[in-house]
Amino acid sequence: MKLNFIIALAISSLGSMFGQTAEELNIRAQLHVSKGDYIHAIDVLDKLIMMTPKEGSAYYLRGMSKIFLGDNRGGCSDLSVAKSYGVKPPDKQFFGFLCDDEYRLKFLKDFFYKGTDIYPENGYRPKYSRKDTLRGSLRPERTSYDVTFYDLSVKIDVKKRFINGSNDIFFKIVEKARRIQIDLFSQFNISGIFWNNHSLKFSREYDAVFIDFPEELPVNSLQKIRITYSGKPQEAINPPWFGGFVWKKDKKGNYWDGVACEHLGASSWWPCKDHMSDEPDSMKMTFTVPSGYDLISNGTLIEKKPAEDGYTSHTWLVKNSIDNYNATFYLGKFTQFADSVTNSEGTYPLDYYVLPYNLENARETFKQTKEVIKVYEELFGNYPFPQDGFAMIESPYEGMEHQGAIAYGNDYDKKNNVYVNKDYDYIIVHETAHEWWGNSVSAADMADMWIQEGFATYAELLFMEKRYGYADYLKEAAGKMVQIFNFWPLVGNRDVNENTFASNDVYTKGAMLLHNLRCTINDDSLFFRIIKDFAVQNRQKVVVSNDFIRLVNQYTQKDYSSFFDKFLMETGLPVLEYSWEQDGKNLIIKFKWTEVKEGFEMPFCIRSGNKSFRLVGTTKELKIMLSNAETFRFYNMWSGSEDVEHNAFTYFWTIMK
Repeated sequence: MKLNFIIALAISSLGSMFGQTAEELNIRAQLHVSKGDYIHAIDVLDKLIMMTPKEGSAYYLRGMSKIFLGDNRGGCSDLSVAKSYGVKPPDKQFFGFLCDDEYRLKFLKDFFYKGTDIYPENGYRPKYSRKDTLRGSLRPERTSYDVTFYDLSVKIDVKKRFINGSNDIFFKIVEKARRIQIDLFSQFNISGIFWNNHSLKFSREYDAVFIDFPEELPVNSLQKIRITYSGKPQEAINPPWFGGFVWKKDKKGNYWDGVACEHLGASSWWPCKDHMSDEPDSMKMTFTVPSGYDLISNGTLIEKKPAEDGYTSHTWLVKNSIDNYNATFYLGKFTQFADSVTNSEGTYPLDYYVLPYNLENARETFKQTKEVIKVYEELFGNYPFPQDGFAMIESPYEGMEHQGAIAYGNDYDKKNNVYVNKDYDYIIVHETAHEWWGNSVSAADMADMWIQEGFATYAELLFMEKRYGYADYLKEAAGKMVQIFNFWPLVGNRDVNENTFASNDVYTKGAMLLHNLRCTINDDSLFFRIIKDFAVQNRQKVVVSNDFIRLVNQYTQKDYSSFFDKFLMETGLPVLEYSWEQDGKNLIIKFKWTEVKEGFEMPFCIRSGNKSFRLVGTTKELKIMLSNAETFRFYNMWSGSEDVEHNAFTYFWTIMK
């Protein structure tokens, strides 16, 4: 919403509605707002509202002044009063997103929980059932074994949209077990489970499959079971957010199919131990598909041979650990071109598979991939999967971070790019970041998904900083701030496979957590070392939020628990309570952080005249005296970041005492 438009709308509404004294106040308020002097505008409007308590336009102007000072709650309260007096908000979507919980809830429910009831008493989440617990929890039937290798074989009937196949699951027993759990959606028929030439008994409860062995499996023993199955996989409603199989045709009428199943789970199409905490050390996948079609998957193609009835089998090997949901395929008629990257560990290939009629556009767009990778290697360490190479495949959906086989569906169009600078493709920049954040450093539970998405989103900002400088980095940060819902905590409920993607805050607020942390540490060299070492030390590992918090505390030799509690475990933001008074030609500002735990500190920045000031707030009231000053404003998402002090443009709310 343009500031000039808001001011003009409010001024025209106030106009000449009052008597002489009110008119004087009106003129003064208009003058203060036109200069961006919101603190004095509010002071004058307080008096005006006392004189004319039912004049909606005054509430409107005061509400917008408060919002521009970062007081979202006070501003929204005034805008609601103005609305009740017939003054419409500047923009329905703006007002609803910022001020109306019911509006936001409806939006979030329609997009993320369509067809599912959510409940206030459960934090506006669904009511969790035994099905959710079986899917998301680490029960003894799961913790007793560790998967080491999957050997998956799948035949895809594209006409009938039907699959059948088998999965050999290799695992190590870590606790004595006679019963284990694997997972496969209930619409699939299991024709048999086999172990050491025995056909095993099994039972099914929702999507969980409990397998009983005829004897106790000893600790440290290596075991293998084969599961044969068939059925129609779930079709994606809106991939990749609402996942499943994608059955499409390209512009030439050729089949163009794939699968994206993050959160939904790999068990939506193949049997596995479907919990994020357990990744196989490596994986082989054989796909049997109609002859004449290419089948691209993760890792390296190690064999391609004819199969029965006009089909061809394609076998791919992943030499590194891999998240179950990252195992994927792309079926279509592709053309390929290649490049390579050389770093301190050697050279690895970059492969691109695209639809033939998009070849020239792809060549031009994908030039930036190598550049993006090199920046991320500088920031986060060498590419984690050089043995498997890096590939980008044109996909029948927007995008997905499938390990070493990234889905690209952004149409090679700069108009689709979301950055201030349109030169770089969002899918390339974001999904490539996931090779480090998500594919290498992986969350052990959906509750900690901010680690994957927040770090990957923040990586986008760092990439822009590397390419265009700190000012562009701040512009991107401000853009993320505006998109945050603050409706759910960043860390979700554990053990239920919670949809923490809801509201997208794990992306945007997760990135702003890292941005605020950088500002608070106020030592870029140390901050970047923390981020890089977290990536390197946890290469190809699963982590939880506390792993990152411990590293931050260790490297800084400070306790950041209060900081992380606020941004991870609560919905609201730190609230800067402040007051001001004029002392002759000087301005005295008092401030402290509220709605935070003891020990919280974070910087913020104010501007007075042509100077900006980086201040660090704590839970104790502090003050600053500005010489020869009459007014000030906060740097925030509404005011912009021009000339802000380094590491001072933070994300917070305010309230005037």
